Amino acid sequence: MTRIHQCLSCRANAVGVLVDFGQQPPSNRFEQAGSSPCETHPLIAGQCKNCGLIQLIDPMPHQQVKSHFDWLTYNEPEGHLDDFTQRLMQLPGIHSSSKIVGLTYKDDSTIARFNKLGYENTYRVDAASDLGLTDPCAGLESIQAVLDTARVSQIVARHGLADLLLVRHVLEHAHDPVAFILVIRAMVKPGGYLAFEMPDSSKFIRACDYTFVWEEHITYFNAQTLGTFVANTALEMRETIIYPYPLEDSLIGIVNNSKVVTAPGRKQGGEAALLAEGERFADGFMSARSQLQSLFSMWQQAGKRVAIFGAGHLAAKFINMFSLENLVYCVIDDNSHKKQLLMPGSRLPIRGSGEIELGGIDYCLLSLNPESEQKVLARNQSYRDRGGKFMSIFASSPISVYNVSEYEPAKNQ
Repeated sequence: MTRIHQCLSCRANAVGVLVDFGQQPPSNRFEQAGSSPCETHPLIAGQCKNCGLIQLIDPMPHQQVKSHFDWLTYNEPEGHLDDFTQRLMQLPGIHSSSKIVGLTYKDDSTIARFNKLGYENTYRVDAASDLGLTDPCAGLESIQAVLDTARVSQIVARHGLADLLLVRHVLEHAHDPVAFILVIRAMVKPGGYLAFEMPDSSKFIRACDYTFVWEEHITYFNAQTLGTFVANTALEMRETIIYPYPLEDSLIGIVNNSKVVTAPGRKQGGEAALLAEGERFADGFMSARSQLQSLFSMWQQAGKRVAIFGAGHLAAKFINMFSLENLVYCVIDDNSHKKQLLMPGSRLPIRGSGEIELGGIDYCLLSLNPESEQKVLARNQSYRDRGGKFMSIFASSPISVYNVSEYEPAKNQ
């Protein structure tokens, strides 16, 4: 009998399994030669039949997600922050003496923009002094885990209530997002604002880009499911903004900290379309897995070497989800910390980009954003001139590996 789970947003017992990706290691758990294999946990994506939100079922515990490396960071898109800051400045009641608070280091860039524009009454919650997190490896998974009513009360007593609380790229990490938002709203004055930012899942769900599902992101919002979520917390969504980016858009919800009356489990309408997209996403996984395994096996049998460029979490998921560990030669990355380590789970070696020039790589698959992708292509024209071929691991890319027939050679990029 299929088990049904409670939704992290609307609380309905209506979450069924979309895709079971099997046992997966933490994507940040780089390994060393001679070390024991890293621990794994089931990675299962589900969808609520009531509100449509895609979410992880039984996610990896935050202690297991926490990195072992203090040098490991993730960069979020910032090309929209000037416009975002201007929009926040125009909110009713927000002025140059308003208290602007950032919840994590992800908000530093936005606060810097406020400071540059004359907003000096700002501060950012400090992980060590405000939250007691002294481990240099503690990240967003640790922050969301320790934020509770007691700590928020201490923060407010020390720094005062915020007129505007910035919460960039934290909500999707929360194991209980409803409890999380109800805790942090206590940091904001009545009638003040909370500004949330997170990836918009719409593009990768429609493109069936499975590697965007990973253990650190518990919820996968789009504009509709974010609106439903906010309504179910009895807060008021003032504005939803989407800033376009090639792979994942940035989704912003500006929430007014005023209690509104709403029915539990409220829907926004349009859930049927979300469920249809989710079903298509689920139905395509095994086909994509089979396609990639057949293609990579054909290349291997033809004596071709395949490398993945970029030793990030997307590459780790691509290799592990599709069981390509025996069909990939190495992973290429010029991060000095990563070179000579092994990829999580697959234990593939990580080598510098000089490996491309050695002449042994036939196909190099990029796990990079389009801007970085173009830089790599430009820097490696000689590799391409010699017949080397670049492709992308992303289904939405114009040079996607999914566009290569297993019966045809890869087109030279």
